[in-house]
Amino acid sequence: MKIKRIKSLKVNCYSFGIKWDKTHRGGFFSYADQVIEIGTKGATDSEIFRIICHELMEITAIEMGVRLSRPDCDSDYVFVYDHRQHETMTNMFSGLVSQFIE
Repeated sequence: MKIKRIKSLKVNCYSFGIKWDKTHRGGFFSYADQVIEIGTKGATDSEIFRIICHELMEITAIEMGVRLSRPDCDSDYVFVYDHRQHETMTNMFSGLVSQFIE
């Protein structure tokens, strides 16, 4: 599999810029800054794909309203959804992630 390094991604009414960062390995997104950052330092395409999937799945959960903040732990979340929502999330996710695959 080859990863397409796209420059932007439309998620519902939000347009995110995609930043490919060679200084770290990990992921980050910000609705406020409308950016998704993918760290590629020393990462294989499979690792980069995992990072992309993690960030897109989390964004999909936010869009579905199923990512909830944990009251007992700062900056951590729980995800709560049923099978019907899972189907919708899978449809959203697959549409987004397919844009990264050549």
